[in-house]
Amino acid sequence: MTVLMHVPNVPQISDTDVDDPELSRVIEGAAVTKSPPQAWYRTMANNPGVAKAFANYWDMLHRGGSVPHEIKELARIQIAQMIGCEFCARQTSPLAASITEEEKTSCALPNWEHPDPKTRAALHFARTLTLGDGRDVQVYEELKKYYSNAEIIELSAFFCLTAGGNRMAKSWSIEPHGEVSVIPVGAMSIHGEEPQESAATRA
Repeated sequence: MTVLMHVPNVPQISDTDVDDPELSRVIEGAAVTKSPPQAWYRTMANNPGVAKAFANYWDMLHRGGSVPHEIKELARIQIAQMIGCEFCARQTSPLAASITEEEKTSCALPNWEHPDPKTRAALHFARTLTLGDGRDVQVYEELKKYYSNAEIIELSAFFCLTAGGNRMAKSWSIEPHGEVSVIPVGAMSIHGEEPQESAATRA
């Protein structure tokens, strides 16, 4: 019987071939933070300078800043589902253990609203930035009730970095995903009303 082997578009670098101590620490740390996981940084290790710069920027925006990590992590999951990146949608930050399964499976559904108004405003903002749905006036009016301008910049930078990272992960095809999709049927999508693709075709 023939075993089909997944071949990524950009290969991962083996830990034994990483000769940059700082990058090695980034990869080791990803085993704990998990979002993104080690496979992401092993792929980025093809360019150590970019990998380290990305890690510093990501850590500052995702786990630092003044906006609660849980809000940014739920929005990260939402963005991954809207872009259709299985690799990113499967990740879970251990620092955001309070996020429920209902929130994870509902955050990208078009008619679901988060009960917390501050979190809801951030999810609306992430949706508009990702989908370009033209709701900027309403979204910023809502945002300014709960976030300072500095925090809006923080969210903007994180959401756009997240969206770009999702597109990179899909393009690189880091890992195979032939199992059941974690992206719920009916989730909002950058592809509009196109039928949901199978997990096997996603990155």
